[in-house]
Amino acid sequence: MTTMDDTRLLVLNKKEDELLDLLGKEKAAQGFLIDIAKSDSDWKIRRNAIKILGKGKITQSIELLNEILQKDHLTVLRKTAAKSLGNIEDPIAIPSLIEALKTSKDPSIVIEVASSLGVLKATQAIDDLLKMLKNKDGEIRENVAQALGMIGDAKAVDPLLKLLRDDQEAWVRGRAAEALGKIGDKRIVSDLINTLANDNGIGVSVKIATALGRLKDPAAVEPLINLLQKSQNVAERRAVAYALGEIGDKRAAEVFIELLEDEDETVRYWACLSLGFMQYKKASNTLLDVLKVDESIRVRKTAAISIGQLVPKTKKCIQVLLESLENETNQEVREKIESTLERIAKNQGHKSKEEMMKEMGLGN
Repeated sequence: MTTMDDTRLLVLNKKEDELLDLLGKEKAAQGFLIDIAKSDSDWKIRRNAIKILGKGKITQSIELLNEILQKDHLTVLRKTAAKSLGNIEDPIAIPSLIEALKTSKDPSIVIEVASSLGVLKATQAIDDLLKMLKNKDGEIRENVAQALGMIGDAKAVDPLLKLLRDDQEAWVRGRAAEALGKIGDKRIVSDLINTLANDNGIGVSVKIATALGRLKDPAAVEPLINLLQKSQNVAERRAVAYALGEIGDKRAAEVFIELLEDEDETVRYWACLSLGFMQYKKASNTLLDVLKVDESIRVRKTAAISIGQLVPKTKKCIQVLLESLENETNQEVREKIESTLERIAKNQGHKSKEEMMKEMGLGN
């Protein structure tokens, strides 16, 4: 039988897996953990216990977490309780979190409460969260915007657009753009495009590009291409490449072919992936070149996959694939090339790549 001391030792040493297993087996251990979270003499042990309560193994933990959030004298424990209430993902915690949002004077607690309301997708908290967008603390505005994006209620669109246009902090404007993309209201596309052209804040364009990719509106293609052509920022190029790939408009295909020579591996990866997704058959030869010479395993592997999606038919293409297979040293890339060759063979009516090679006079 587990004792209070046994349970406390597990909490002290952060033996989370062992503790969760114990809580599922022994009712007494649940009571011990509740007592430790409530009144242990060491605040660090209390914090560890409160975190464990957020795993949702004890049904009566919400009442205690609410009490700690509202009344405990230690800020760090109130913050931890707020986070645990979100982690439990039980809507019964929402009223207590809303009350804390209204009454707490500590920005760090407000931030944690807002985040938990976002995790819980608490639509009933929308009005109170919207009021917080006017808070003088930029970190609060940022985290509230993030929570509103997670909740996804269209009621937040206009206030978030105002935040995107007017907030003095670039990182807050960026978070507003991200939230708008998550909400997914296509009416905002023109606003995002205008801001993309005019906002020079660090990181804002990255968030806007990502949001436009989520919205998948073809109207964003040209503005994104324009940004890409003048950008010297790696994070920006990555975000735009991702966004154009998500939209999937073939106007971006030639841009992706150019990006196959980008110095950044992630940009080249998105370019390879997108060309296959778009079924842009003119890219076959370029992707074959990438497969032969790119230094990145991830990029070569993706090039092989995309070539398979394009299903080239010419003897020359198949010969290059066979040469790449022979020269490739990475097993994962080799497997993708093999899979692509099999796909091409079946597409041409052959039972196997060996049968196709024999008919074409390739290989041994």
